[in-house]
Amino acid sequence: MKAKVLKVLLLLGSNSEDAVKVLAEARGALAERANVARSGSLWRTAAWGFDGPDFVNQVLEMEWLGEPEALLELCLEVERELGRVRDAAGPRYASRRIDIDLLLSSPFRTISGPVLELPHPRMPLRRFVLQPLAEHWGDWVAASSGGRVVDLLGQCSDENAVYLLKF
Repeated sequence: MKAKVLKVLLLLGSNSEDAVKVLAEARGALAERANVARSGSLWRTAAWGFDGPDFVNQVLEMEWLGEPEALLELCLEVERELGRVRDAAGPRYASRRIDIDLLLSSPFRTISGPVLELPHPRMPLRRFVLQPLAEHWGDWVAASSGGRVVDLLGQCSDENAVYLLKF
């Protein structure tokens, strides 16, 4: 039986001085190990949950042959390669060189485990996630109720502005 390709949306984020470069490095490292089907634009937003430099975020659509938990392990490996140090005792929200989150999968599925939750549990609360998602993936089912990304964005109470980066 042939394994089915799973489409997974990732959010890359960085608020380092060289955030655009770091995101490019993360995209490259992921593309070496899995198929990047589509890359979204770069978006800038203020830090969320703490005072710090602005973040640059980007959504990637990955085609993954395997379980989402294995893709999460790959993302954590790429974070480590790019200098991310996770401190379980540290603050939940802080500046970071790179952060890679799994957001959604297609076909839609829910996972509620000790290591991974899909869809990302805080996604509906964060405009900096939903706005970049809506760019190309607005019709993706984002909730077990059948709600789409654009529906969540329309209901989001987060007032943090999200700006498209133009070069």
